[in-house]
Amino acid sequence: MMEIGRLAIKTAGREAGKVCVVVEIIKPPYVIIDGDVRRKKCNINHLEALPMKIDVKKSDSHDKIVEELKKAGYDISEKKKKERKEKAAKPAKKRKVGDHGKKKAKKAAKKAKAKPKAEKKSEKKEEKKPKKAKKK
Repeated sequence: MMEIGRLAIKTAGREAGKVCVVVEIIKPPYVIIDGDVRRKKCNINHLEALPMKIDVKKSDSHDKIVEELKKAGYDISEKKKKERKEKAAKPAKKRKVGDHGKKKAKKAAKKAKAKPKAEKKSEKKEEKKPKKAKKK
């Protein structure tokens, strides 16, 4: 049975073969692990318990757990934290001026010149009416 502080080895996943410690027991098949792996939830079927046990608390940090594992004689590989480089100030981007303004201006000009549709229709009707012949 898994208990808090029990050492184990991951048998599945990308962290298989790495040493970890049970930090918290959630629902029966799941526990929270930490150590040479990231602190996360894990199924106990994916762990192989070791006979050794260390003193850890749920609130212990990752660094403290790694320190305890080193005291127990396990070689833990620590990942180096990447340092962020300062970014140089970028020059301001020049906006591309497209034809959008010109197109809108042309449309507005056409609308101003154009007569309303009602006037256009009345003009067309007048043009179509045939002229009556004069009677003699």
